[in-house]
Amino acid sequence: MMVLITALASAQQRTLVQELERDIPGKGRIRIECDARLDSLIGSVSDAESGTKIKARGYRVEVYAGNNTRASKEKANEVDRFLREKYPDLSVYTEFRNPRWRCTVGDFLYYEEAYETLRKLKKETPYKGMIILRNQEITVSL
Repeated sequence: MMVLITALASAQQRTLVQELERDIPGKGRIRIECDARLDSLIGSVSDAESGTKIKARGYRVEVYAGNNTRASKEKANEVDRFLREKYPDLSVYTEFRNPRWRCTVGDFLYYEEAYETLRKLKKETPYKGMIILRNQEITVSL
């Protein structure tokens, strides 16, 4: 019974290759030739649309870094509030990593994305001493 339910559920899911190959009137059709094993490894469309998040290594932009004083904590929280208000679509992280308070933004897989955000923030905010941090644990949506 479980095998039948699993087979029916998987039969209703379209693979990513099948989704790309579907015919869209007025826009053309894509044809992909690949081994069925590769198609099964890519996964299904429902997996990609589920909003699943994974952890990866990437880049963040450090907007503020202070020492371990109460004033630095307050400044980091002030920067956090400012960034969340002005850029609601940007992920903001404020944390204490010994020996300093740090406020960072973004979850970027590529350096170019982080650099683009750095340039934008330098132009549009009063914070100028920003740097790009590499090898950060980030959260990425599938």
